[in-house]
Amino acid sequence: MKLKKNKVNKILIIKWGALGDMIAASSAIRTLRDAFPDAHIALLSNSLMNQILPFGFLYDELIDRQKFGKSILGLLRLILKIRKQKYDLVVNLRWTSDECAIITYMSGAGYRVGSGPESLKKLYNFPVTTPKSLYHEVDRNLDIIKGFNISVKDPVPYMPISENDIAYGLKILKHHSINPSNLLIIHPGASNYRKAWLPGRFVEIGKLAVRELNAEILITWGRGEHDLAKSVAEGIGKNTLLSPETKSIGHLAGLLTHARLFLTNCTGPMNIAVAIRKPVIALLGSSAPEDWRPYGEIHRYIKSPLVLPTYSDDEVIKAMELITIPMVWQTLSERWNSLSK
Repeated sequence: MKLKKNKVNKILIIKWGALGDMIAASSAIRTLRDAFPDAHIALLSNSLMNQILPFGFLYDELIDRQKFGKSILGLLRLILKIRKQKYDLVVNLRWTSDECAIITYMSGAGYRVGSGPESLKKLYNFPVTTPKSLYHEVDRNLDIIKGFNISVKDPVPYMPISENDIAYGLKILKHHSINPSNLLIIHPGASNYRKAWLPGRFVEIGKLAVRELNAEILITWGRGEHDLAKSVAEGIGKNTLLSPETKSIGHLAGLLTHARLFLTNCTGPMNIAVAIRKPVIALLGSSAPEDWRPYGEIHRYIKSPLVLPTYSDDEVIKAMELITIPMVWQTLSERWNSLSK
């Protein structure tokens, strides 16, 4: 079966999840928009997507999965709504979800594209085979798009930054007389505390950056991370500012866009930096770099020497502990100096 582009006027893309999951799908969504510039594109996602890709930017409609609830009745209501829209093409970017494979099939679309789950691949008339081994989430999304012969112009995730968010970041830096060319931003938090580097080690790296690189440091933080961020900022002391709470993805992006370099754990803010093309150094404990390293040549990552097929909670903590200050400092100082050239 061959996809006929002139027969595709309405597209549904299925993708929801955590922040990193959705940012990893942004280049696939952008590729679809490039391939079908005049089509009506709807996203079946959650409200967080509006902060990553603002409404009307790459898509024309957002269907919020959360509003339909988790019950069978809610799922049936959602499927009925989708069928009424008469989509020509449905692309499922949630390859591990039975529910999403069923939604794709029940949509009634003439073209149904997806890569899994393996047991439900018969529900697609454009089934895509992807490697069973680990490989990057961004590439997994793009390979689904490539499955019906769509070319990819730019594989790097993308997120636009509004002028208001850029101005927000610049206002904070100007108020504190911070020179962006010397700005190192550190985000010490993580969605799972076990995947966060030890606060004291962030402090030591900050002190080294101030003393050896003449860096000015901004410590960023989100909900529930104030005490952690404050302790790191106070521990570094000289040339260090604790930022206001970043209450939106845009506000964090607006700060990051002015920095020379960003240091963080393997977490949502890392993916934001990738999407706005800001050089980042990411600390990966139990996370596999094949899956979740920062995507793109401008970034660096440090992987824990503890490499296991699976990790217990204690082993996740141990993996972060085995990332040493000299390992991080060597990578950070080399990258900092290269960015001045």
